[in-house]
Amino acid sequence: MAEEPDEIIDSQAPHGDGSTFPPRSCYDCHRRKVKCSKVRPCDNCVRLGVECTFPPPGRKPRKISKKPKNADLFSRLSFLERQVQNLSASNVVFVPSKSHLEGLVDQQSPDRNHNFESSPAEHHPSDLERRSAQTVQTQNEAHNEEPGAASSPSATNTLTHQFGQLFMDRNSGQSQYVSNDVLTDLGSQIKELRGLFESVPSPNPSLSSDEDPLSPTLTPSSDNSNLFLFGYYAQAHSLRSYHPTPTDAYVLLDIFAQNIAPLILIVHKPVLRSLIHTACTAPEQLDRGSEALTFAVYFAAVSSITREQCLTYFSTDHAILVQRYRFAVEQALSRAGFINTKKLIVVQAAVLFLTCACHPKDGRFVWTMIGLITRLGLGLGLHRDGGHFGLSPFETEMRRRLWWYIYLLDVQASEYQATSPQIREGDYDTQLPSNLNDSDWSLDLENPPQERTGFTDMTLTLVRCRILMAHCKLMQMKNPTEGDHALLFKNRNGAIDELRTTLDLQYLQYCDVQIPIHWVVATIARVAVSRLWLVSHFSLLNSPGFDPNLLPDQCDILVRTAIEVLEFVYLLETHPKTKQWTWLFQGHAQWQSFAFVLSELYARPTSPLSGRAWAAVMKVFERWKQPGYEKEGLIMRILERLMNRAASIRDQVRALTVPLVLEFNPPSSSNVDLPANLETEYPTSVAPPNTNGLDIFRDVLSNVDLYQWGLK
Repeated sequence: MAEEPDEIIDSQAPHGDGSTFPPRSCYDCHRRKVKCSKVRPCDNCVRLGVECTFPPPGRKPRKISKKPKNADLFSRLSFLERQVQNLSASNVVFVPSKSHLEGLVDQQSPDRNHNFESSPAEHHPSDLERRSAQTVQTQNEAHNEEPGAASSPSATNTLTHQFGQLFMDRNSGQSQYVSNDVLTDLGSQIKELRGLFESVPSPNPSLSSDEDPLSPTLTPSSDNSNLFLFGYYAQAHSLRSYHPTPTDAYVLLDIFAQNIAPLILIVHKPVLRSLIHTACTAPEQLDRGSEALTFAVYFAAVSSITREQCLTYFSTDHAILVQRYRFAVEQALSRAGFINTKKLIVVQAAVLFLTCACHPKDGRFVWTMIGLITRLGLGLGLHRDGGHFGLSPFETEMRRRLWWYIYLLDVQASEYQATSPQIREGDYDTQLPSNLNDSDWSLDLENPPQERTGFTDMTLTLVRCRILMAHCKLMQMKNPTEGDHALLFKNRNGAIDELRTTLDLQYLQYCDVQIPIHWVVATIARVAVSRLWLVSHFSLLNSPGFDPNLLPDQCDILVRTAIEVLEFVYLLETHPKTKQWTWLFQGHAQWQSFAFVLSELYARPTSPLSGRAWAAVMKVFERWKQPGYEKEGLIMRILERLMNRAASIRDQVRALTVPLVLEFNPPSSSNVDLPANLETEYPTSVAPPNTNGLDIFRDVLSNVDLYQWGLK
């Protein structure tokens, strides 16, 4: 029988203070982590021959947890509080790869629903925030910077309400602009933010970015939304057979550089050349967005050449080749998920395609499609300048270019359909592109280059943008008081004078008009200023009590200017030195000037300018009747009716008088010399505008010998 221990510690024995304590191990057993018999001395200590010491009676002190309960909840609440404080400032979130992001989150928190966050410049983020969200935040003052275009106070207020966030995934090349009113349910937005950029992995690496990563899956309904627009061929067929041979591809790229890039510089030329090289050497490596841009380049190049050139370069009929590449680019856009895209490169491809398809015969199609393009641009945040989001200089420049080409295309398509454009002055704050050559830009620039003084790759685009801004500003001007035509006339002419000064000082003085593209820029600028001047005077002609027969001299000035607009536009379209850019000019039918001249021929058939006017309108009208122009459109039907009406009056006059002598000659300095100012028969409250500078041809003709160009 075992010996009774000398002493047994009763775990429930009362002590001097009347308390009880649970049984506890001695210090040595506790240190060695062995079971203690809890007698004094314990069996282990007796066996080892060591002193057995027990802790004092009482409970073992509880360990105070360094991490309180609900710590993750508190962390998330703090995160949300910071987001609420930062809503007044715009920012961009650069989203890292999903695997990297999840690895970082696994180290910090089991919750993955708050991976994407943005921090203001004043906030000092945690290490997780710095590594996983890499946000760039601009100050509130960035919103108050002067935009590239003038905007009214009401328009500025509109932008204030639209101020939001830009989420950008550099890995997939996608971006999503979200305005503040969408972020009202902040918790829900943050919880679902990662879902915006998740995509189903593709087993084919070349197709990994084909599907829209902003959708969890490509559902049949979303797929069909692209296919119904351009047909269902792309759903079951590859476009590999539509790619040209490497030799033809490089020929098309050279044509693009000569005929398209000087006028439409949407894509960085070094980047484009690299893309075409990949298409020639390893087409399977092209994602669908890049493939769409590649076909858009091919289509643009083919559209810009003549039938004879097409036979020389490719031994193929021009119409067949245009149809081939148009079909290819439409199917490529469909495959790239054009309607639902959040990729800049897909929108670039679509804008390039529509710009080069913007012929009169396709005017209705382009006008309809530009509505979709504008929405896509708004979804990418192109209407907000990249400077607000801390984007790189290169990204900011490419986004600016794309937005302004969308704006130009919107106005061009709307004019031919006699409708108002969707984009209005004040709906955006995207600044103008920089006056730089493409060679001045690179992908790794940390600071934007210093703008050049003089003629650059972007000069023509900038001139067009300045004209566009002035045109829209004039169209949005309203009478301060009903019937106050004089004040409206004064305001419009003030805006035209401002435009003329800006163009002369910043661009036209650097044009060497011996160089064809420089001459094109100068002529487009003068034609546009004169056209705006005509529009401004139309309001005077429509004012109550104005009788053109009482002011024949002033009306002759207007008619002469309108005739010269038609003559020079015809010259731009037909002259051999500028024929490579005809594709752009024929998309800008000057039907306003044409209609004005016809109306004057109807009202004053015996005017001294009748012969010259008839020669101009007949030349232009004959060109508009050629293949490639829409003959059944609303504008053409109206112009044809005006033409028939004016011809009827002319025939009646011919029966009574000597036949008119039709003279179609380019304007010269002798027949466009306008008086220093108009007569005081204009409204007495309006100072007559100085029309010397508004003569669109005087400055050009004084600096270039048109006869050396064979223009006579």
